[in-house]
Amino acid sequence: MTLRIGVATDDGKTVKEGDFSESKFFAIYDLTGRTPIRVELRPNPLRGKSKDPMRVLRILGDCDVIISMEFAPESIKDMEAKGIIAHETKKKDIDKSVLEFAEELARLGVRS
Repeated sequence: MTLRIGVATDDGKTVKEGDFSESKFFAIYDLTGRTPIRVELRPNPLRGKSKDPMRVLRILGDCDVIISMEFAPESIKDMEAKGIIAHETKKKDIDKSVLEFAEELARLGVRS
């Protein structure tokens, strides 16, 4: 099973600090097992245009997981209600944050 992951970023290299919905881009990965593959760097056309952070999920509709440095508690609840995992990370490097998530799944015995 492959999981699609969206990582909030402003530069394509580091995870965005602050509101994930205000990132310039989302680095999109496909994760199979412990092997993440970057698929694209997707622009965020809704940046600065909406007071509702959940609107950004429209452009991330194919993602199973969203990684950011932080999420508002209500955003986490909204994502979980839609079946999306909100993963907070302390890692600044995008690749390391995706690997961190993959390792966490492996520790839990979840296969992607």
